[in-house]
Amino acid sequence: MKHVTKILSTAAFAALLSGSAAEAMSVTPVLVDLRTAGSQASGQIRVINTGDGAMPVSLTAKLATLGHNGELSTTETGADDLLVFPPQAIVQPNGTQVFRVQWAGDPDLKESKTFVIDVAQQPVAMPEGVSGIQLIYDFQVVVDVAPPSGDPALAIQTCELTTDDKGARRAALTITNGSNVHGYLSGSKLRLELQDATGAKVWSQSWTPEEIDGRLGIGLVQPHANRRFILPFDLPAGGTKLVAELSYEGRH
Repeated sequence: MKHVTKILSTAAFAALLSGSAAEAMSVTPVLVDLRTAGSQASGQIRVINTGDGAMPVSLTAKLATLGHNGELSTTETGADDLLVFPPQAIVQPNGTQVFRVQWAGDPDLKESKTFVIDVAQQPVAMPEGVSGIQLIYDFQVVVDVAPPSGDPALAIQTCELTTDDKGARRAALTITNGSNVHGYLSGSKLRLELQDATGAKVWSQSWTPEEIDGRLGIGLVQPHANRRFILPFDLPAGGTKLVAELSYEGRH
């Protein structure tokens, strides 16, 4: 008899944390913000088993870097600055397991660090003679650790009109962060305006942080870095020049 294990990955980073839950396993939150000292130096991740069988789960942290277009690179080097306890557990049917994440690195960290915690369901041995497909779920939780003080400094570096892979008209923004503290595009108010050749306004619209989060995800911009975002908002056909305004408020 054959036993096949199928891994279903729900990569929160790839989706920029729009958030989703699998039928037999859910993980909350998908974003944890920490500081290096005080009560904000630790947080929690909850894994919920909504199935009818015991579910072994393991958590592994890696240090993460985002490229200009959101490319994710991870390394195990430096990952031990973030402790996860317990690193593995068996979550009982319809039960919840709380995992603690704790900053254990330099309390005087110079700039924010980003970690990705892989929350992986482990395969269970099937009874002898039993065949079938075992679905294994794999989530990713992002943990951002900020220095003891400081605030993000997000600004628009470039703003241009483009099209997505389906030909829809889109706004492409390159966002810079001149601070030593990470920031989120989803912590900002955004206003876009289309102008004609004379500079006259032909269209404008604004979005709240909550609306950006719901459509785009968190939009992480790491310290002293920049990221290009193609926004998933429909733009009308009129206008030849795009103007954008960004006001950072922080995530709540």
